[in-house]
Amino acid sequence: MGMIRPRRSHRLRPRRCPPRSPPLSPRHEALMTFLAGGPPPENLLPVLAPPPLLPAPLVLVPRPVSQVRQNYRADCEDCLNHQIYVELHASYVYLSIAFYFDRQDQALQHFAAFFLGQSREEWKHAQTLMRLQNQRGGRICLRNILGPEQSQWESGLEAMESALEMARMVTQSLRNLHLLATMKNDAHLRAFLVRHFLRQDVQLVYNLGASVSQLRKLGAPTSSLAESLFDTLALGARTEN
Repeated sequence: MGMIRPRRSHRLRPRRCPPRSPPLSPRHEALMTFLAGGPPPENLLPVLAPPPLLPAPLVLVPRPVSQVRQNYRADCEDCLNHQIYVELHASYVYLSIAFYFDRQDQALQHFAAFFLGQSREEWKHAQTLMRLQNQRGGRICLRNILGPEQSQWESGLEAMESALEMARMVTQSLRNLHLLATMKNDAHLRAFLVRHFLRQDVQLVYNLGASVSQLRKLGAPTSSLAESLFDTLALGARTEN
């Protein structure tokens, strides 16, 4: 015979009562009173204070349309403003070179006069572009002009080489603007740049390159007389003409 298993008791086990919640703290009681419609207590005022105002979202304002604007794209307008900055920066650099050679310890007056004239030319170019911007119905947007990377030059040859690099940079920027005008079919801007800027800037690059070659043939920068001879014979003749 098998083992007799004991019968399970069908008596109902007593249910366990849930644990009582702990008493509310004064802060919680004040919060419940406030939620029921009562006044807010003092200790809750900082918590219930409204959040700070967020800044208003940026709204892009369309550019005002000028009555004289015709076939003038926005990217051409922006590139023209950049060219104005380039011309002003070049004028700033040439001005720094001019007054460096005007110092008593340099005493190269024709160097100073040459670079001072170039500074004025670049300044006039910037003003010409500003007038063009107004004539085409654009808006002039000036930027902060960066100063020259250096304020002293070891020799006139180094100054001429720096001026040559600056002139090439200005000319390349003009070519980029001319290319953009060609791509946008802006015949007026393209012809204006060729007539008033590109020809003059190409000639300036040639003159500066020739000056660098002449200084090297005279023995610069090792020869101390090279700069004086070039200042008197070459730049002096250009100043008189």
